[in-house]
Amino acid sequence: MTADLVALRERIAAITARPRPASPCLAGVGQSEGTEGHGTRRLPPNCIEEVTPFGPVAVRREWFPDDGSQEVGALSTCLGFAPDELRRPLFLDTETTGLSGGTGTVAFLVGLAWREGDGLALAQYFLCDFDQEQALLWAVGRCISQAGVLVSYNGRSFDWPLLQTRLVLRRAAWPSPPHLDLLTLARRIFRPRLPDCALQTIEQIVLDLHRADDLPGSLIPSRYFAWLRNGDPRALRPVFLHNQQDVLSMALLLARFEAMLGDSVDLHPLDRFGRARFLEARGFQVEAIGEYRHLWREHQVGGALRAARGALGLRLARLLRRQGRWEEARAVLEECWHTQTYPYPAAIELAKLLEHQARDLAAARRIVSDALRLLAVAVVSNAQWQADLERRQQRLERRLGRDDARAFALTG
Repeated sequence: MTADLVALRERIAAITARPRPASPCLAGVGQSEGTEGHGTRRLPPNCIEEVTPFGPVAVRREWFPDDGSQEVGALSTCLGFAPDELRRPLFLDTETTGLSGGTGTVAFLVGLAWREGDGLALAQYFLCDFDQEQALLWAVGRCISQAGVLVSYNGRSFDWPLLQTRLVLRRAAWPSPPHLDLLTLARRIFRPRLPDCALQTIEQIVLDLHRADDLPGSLIPSRYFAWLRNGDPRALRPVFLHNQQDVLSMALLLARFEAMLGDSVDLHPLDRFGRARFLEARGFQVEAIGEYRHLWREHQVGGALRAARGALGLRLARLLRRQGRWEEARAVLEECWHTQTYPYPAAIELAKLLEHQARDLAAARRIVSDALRLLAVAVVSNAQWQADLERRQQRLERRLGRDDARAFALTG
């Protein structure tokens, strides 16, 4: 029998011999802030061990004051969550052994925060060794079972599916509370203004938060494996700080979204445009038209919305058409047609309106023909626009030909 096999058997025997607590609660039984846990198990700095039905789990607990508003009325109205759910958010972020997901990827650090008194309670569950995963998942599941709504940033695509995969592999299950992924909101509202919607970009430009010496996410897995090899506590300090900042930033961002959806008066024009896009997507057409019209009038000539003015005009005109206010829509589209560098989408929408609402087929054909001539000499062409305009031109000519033939038959 090899020495490695003997060592492996001894390790398995030590794991199975650990006492199991009779109560399923997470009574705070653990260690002080040292580096040793049960037996010779290492703990990261400032962590303690808490007992679960599946053995001990390492956790670092902190509390942070929170003086921000906890109103949820605007979010509840726009997103369809019950106010009671939004008043009990659980903020979730994980650090994993890999960034690509899959069954081989493990969440070794799960950061959770919830409102407690006048602040936020933060718990960071840490995987000291892979044999503790069942205990970590159980502890995290208890927190999730008490949440009104789960709040994450890209968690719907990464964190939550990864944790669900680990549960399936462990033959376990969790409750599934409503899930609010803040990345979806950020993309809808901030995309017109920001280069990307990464959380740190949102922190810097929207929340005015700037991390100092933050550890890049791509280096986090290697830090964990280094700690498993040699137990150097310095390897994990920046990992815990990175996770802590991610979780706390989500709490700030949730409050920011509540304020933005409740009142748009002091917003940057591009953020206000993004807010209107979000309201339109959620079905609040009257409110969206009001925002679009305000921005259209305020930035009649240039301004911060110069680059997005064409898109703004198209969105406003489409909503006005749906409400039967096609004369207003026509005025907006005609201005877009005459002022935009790439007026082809406006020409297509204007031709639709002239054909179907104004019943002016000749004017519609004239717009289409002019747009095709411009597109033929454009530096950058577009096959989709050209195909749409050509189909529309052919249909208009057929309709006008039938009308001409009918008029000739009536007059002899």
